[in-house]
Amino acid sequence: MTMIVLALDALDTALVEHYDIETYRLDGWTQMETVAHQFEHPFTPEAWATVATGLHPTEHGVTEGGTSSWDNPVIDFASQFVGHLDVHTRAKLGNLITAATGEEYTVGTTDAPTMFDPKYAVVHNWPGVADGDELRKCWQITDGDPPKEQFERELLGMGAQQFGWAREMTNHPIALAGVHVHTVDMASHAYGDQEAELRRLYEWAAERVAEIREALGPDDHLLVLSDHGSYTSFLDPGEVPGKHAFRAFASTTHPDGPPESVYDVKEWIEERVDTGAVRESELDLPTEQLKDLGYID
Repeated sequence: MTMIVLALDALDTALVEHYDIETYRLDGWTQMETVAHQFEHPFTPEAWATVATGLHPTEHGVTEGGTSSWDNPVIDFASQFVGHLDVHTRAKLGNLITAATGEEYTVGTTDAPTMFDPKYAVVHNWPGVADGDELRKCWQITDGDPPKEQFERELLGMGAQQFGWAREMTNHPIALAGVHVHTVDMASHAYGDQEAELRRLYEWAAERVAEIREALGPDDHLLVLSDHGSYTSFLDPGEVPGKHAFRAFASTTHPDGPPESVYDVKEWIEERVDTGAVRESELDLPTEQLKDLGYID
């Protein structure tokens, strides 16, 4: 059995209901409790690190200054003093530093144990755990106020690769595969006051979820999670469109139903994955040939 976990950033429980997209609900769903520490609203790296570890942000460390780091030690030291700023201000400062110095920041990762540590698990682009470069690039899609066509081409192109990775994992002998997809979050910021446009991208992501569900084997299961929702002008009058809301979503094909809190996900998964089905075999590589080609040292 393989458990596929889709971390769909900002998938909003109220918007799933408003748009009445049955695909997201799977066989059981709930509005999941989420977490906020650094700001008054949930923040992507610290919330997803909590999902993966079951720990509060102050325990897993992906919060405030721990949400990003720089290879340059001087810049990294200075960055520790801007952890109180909102994410958009920090991103703008980071982009200015990159433009001036050529240095790039990386999304911070936890040192705490995660549900993806065992050999039976694989993970891709999970904030606070692995592959933070894709999240950073996704945040940068809106740099320079791109036209709508470019924004969607880059956003959906990246999302398609991430959903495609999850679909491919259904073909491999692993117990757990998790991937983070930031498509809905960026769409919610761009189209928070455009009901039809946001619906269109919600439906685009739902189609990818349906494809993955269709690819599941008879003993496989799918778990869909979000870290928060996003306010919209048409659903939340008086709120700032795109602001993160405490409306995280969870659904699953598993008969036990989804976890109720971001703090419960790790334990929920570990109690249900079938680790005994994972087997590994030896790969006979032409090592000398690969060395001659410069592929390996």
